[in-house]
Amino acid sequence: MTTRSVTAVLTAAVIGASARWSLGIIAGESCGLLAANICGCILIGWASSPRQEKWDSIWFTVGLCGSLTSFAALAVSLGAALEDQRWSFAVLMGLATIAGCGVGFDLGRSLGDRK
Repeated sequence: MTTRSVTAVLTAAVIGASARWSLGIIAGESCGLLAANICGCILIGWASSPRQEKWDSIWFTVGLCGSLTSFAALAVSLGAALEDQRWSFAVLMGLATIAGCGVGFDLGRSLGDRK
């Protein structure tokens, strides 16, 4: 990996993490995390489309999308909800993430397939 690629990944990571943090401030911690994960899946779907040019996408997928999405934060949130016996929150957040990210990826992929 070149210095240019490392710099691009680090810069994109700062932008992605800042966007996730901003969504958490604007929409609240749980809704912001859900929105960030869905947006990241849309972008990853778009980038993985076979019709997209094969540019050096590591800065985009690993840097930007990797720091925008946070499935580790989701696991911590779900774990805390289960410990506090907030069953409905844990189930709804888990299902919303699975459904939203799946649909988001497919949406991004279909957008990427357009010419």
